[in-house]
Amino acid sequence: MKRLIAFATVVVIVLGAVVVGLNLPSLTEGTNATTAATPIVPVSTATIRERTIESTEEFEGTLGYAGEGVIINGLNGTYTKLPAEGDVLTLGDEIYEVDGTRSSYLMYGKRPAYRALDNESSNGPDIKQLEASLLQIGFPAILGENFEPDWNFRDKTETAVEKWQKRTNQDQDGRIEMGEVTFLRDDVRITEVLPELGTRAQAGAVLAYTSGTDLVVTLDLEADRRDILGVGDGVSVELPDGTDADGLVTEISSVAQTLQGASEATVEVVIELEDISTIGDLDGAEVTVSVVRETRPDVLSVPVDALLALREGGYALEMVAEDGSTYLVAVEVGLFDDSGVEVSGNFDVGDTVVVPA
Repeated sequence: MKRLIAFATVVVIVLGAVVVGLNLPSLTEGTNATTAATPIVPVSTATIRERTIESTEEFEGTLGYAGEGVIINGLNGTYTKLPAEGDVLTLGDEIYEVDGTRSSYLMYGKRPAYRALDNESSNGPDIKQLEASLLQIGFPAILGENFEPDWNFRDKTETAVEKWQKRTNQDQDGRIEMGEVTFLRDDVRITEVLPELGTRAQAGAVLAYTSGTDLVVTLDLEADRRDILGVGDGVSVELPDGTDADGLVTEISSVAQTLQGASEATVEVVIELEDISTIGDLDGAEVTVSVVRETRPDVLSVPVDALLALREGGYALEMVAEDGSTYLVAVEVGLFDDSGVEVSGNFDVGDTVVVPA
């Protein structure tokens, strides 16, 4: 439920009760008339404060991993090792194995592997991807500290491949056969594995579906309210354990869609969390996203319960004088939040008001 709506309901209930209290009906004189005792309402007091008030609205969101992708098998044989759902694969990791002897390893690159690579290969961007990955894996001593990856498979590249093959218990021939390297844009998290161990591997078939490794929050925002959020806006996310995390809007879909069972079109909003180290595995968990709609700094504030609804309209505060007596002062009402309401009138910071207990 959105906080503004819920909070407004509370205000109406409170003020409605005050109206009844201030406008008790007169009893009609007659034989059946009785004297009604005026109930004594317990009261307390509060001090008028100066603070910043933020008007917020809440939305329901879901924790999940950003991005979608696939891993394509590049080897023929029989699957003897496969990743598991939930595995996170990073640069240099073994992805899968066939025939107990040949494996495919993750390296970074936008262009998928499409050929074997050795010192007889023609120049190409896949060679540059290979060299850049070997540098990151840890072979600068071989390639050289000032080595710049390029499209050429040179002697240094071959030597680095041999060292990498030795580290990963492969045949040290300086040649990468088709399928022994899988180029992916970044680290991935396995969301589904299609083949079973022991089944035949066919080059070109989908091995697994993946997501990114960063936990994000997604929410569906009504398309006609898209302007209340913008990329780069900060939000607060209440996690399932009740703690709050800071988030940043990183993406707002430009395409509206009507989800199954929904009555209106929505756009997807993606929010990155600033610190996910303590969140744990909460994939699919429901969260609450708080969006600041308006901020008023350095305003006077009192508890909502201190407001009195006047018979003639408007609101008042029951002020407490130095001698303990009370009197009413008209008040203009501004923004509400969880801690109170913005007020202005003939009073100042530190003045005391009556609040029904």
